[in-house]
Amino acid sequence: MDVVETGDPIEEPSRCIGRRSLTLVDEARDSRGVPIEVWYPAVDGGEARSVYEVLPGVAFRGVTALDSPSASAGSFPLVLMSHGRTGTRISYSLLCEALAARGAVVVAPDHSGDTLVDWLTGANVDDRTNEMNRVFDAGFVLDTLLSGRADGLDDVAGTVDSTKVALMGHSYGAFTAFATSAGSRGVSPRSEVGAVVGLQPYVKSMSESLLGRVAVPSLLLVGERDTVTPAATDADRAWRHVPGRPAWRVDLLGAGHQASSDIALYAELVDQVPNLPDLVRDYLVATAEGTSGPGIRPWRSVLADQVAAVWAFLQVALQIDVAGGEEDLELLVGADGLMVTCR
Repeated sequence: MDVVETGDPIEEPSRCIGRRSLTLVDEARDSRGVPIEVWYPAVDGGEARSVYEVLPGVAFRGVTALDSPSASAGSFPLVLMSHGRTGTRISYSLLCEALAARGAVVVAPDHSGDTLVDWLTGANVDDRTNEMNRVFDAGFVLDTLLSGRADGLDDVAGTVDSTKVALMGHSYGAFTAFATSAGSRGVSPRSEVGAVVGLQPYVKSMSESLLGRVAVPSLLLVGERDTVTPAATDADRAWRHVPGRPAWRVDLLGAGHQASSDIALYAELVDQVPNLPDLVRDYLVATAEGTSGPGIRPWRSVLADQVAAVWAFLQVALQIDVAGGEEDLELLVGADGLMVTCR
């Protein structure tokens, strides 16, 4: 397997973090497999850095996460990260590693039927089935982590603060976060969820009444140059109709739809991978459109802004460190390249 190096982390980590991969099985849904990645504060036992296999035989080395070390003692918020259409659970490794290094347990499931491999092989499902799968997957993963029933994750689950839970998602993953919190597609509202975060959100398929049931604090991160889920059709609707408070909106100037994902990293690394099929190369390059070029801010800088915004918001919304979060918010308000609105 060809393993390429990713370079520097988005920000200097303040703690050691680990990463584990496993597959949960939802017996209630015909034994549906839900693969998950978990990033968490960890004890450095000298383990090697994690390797992320994007496709069979194509992998890159994580920037900070170690391979399956023991969990650090403590109590940490839980963040569930839902991938966008054609994404995967590892498509946001830089973001997830950075949030874990700030002090969160981050869990990301694959939504089978809407992953990159599903779309490349024709195994993708229709939108309604996808939306049902997504909210059921998210609820099942929350139940598993909060109950501590996952074999191989006992020590990590034991550090989760069940009073500090957030749902986060990119694009279609933002639908997952909002709809799971509010209750949709046969799933009841999740009372344990204390905040939702939409990264370049897709909410076109959500009714105004459904958006109006998202009663928890919300953060929207909006790409100014997002042509896939432009603000006029998605983020603006969520901003108008989601009632939860506090509500923050951060518009990222010079940022496109993939501003929160690893796609720009893949595009940088693609020429280092020998014998990469042209279909995969072309897909990665095309998907990365909007992450570089005239008027586009450097993608690492944009991603660093999003890490800072998400963590500041979670500190306030989940009452991790309200004063610290408000101080960080002031820095965001004064930063170049950002338009911050709060209510």
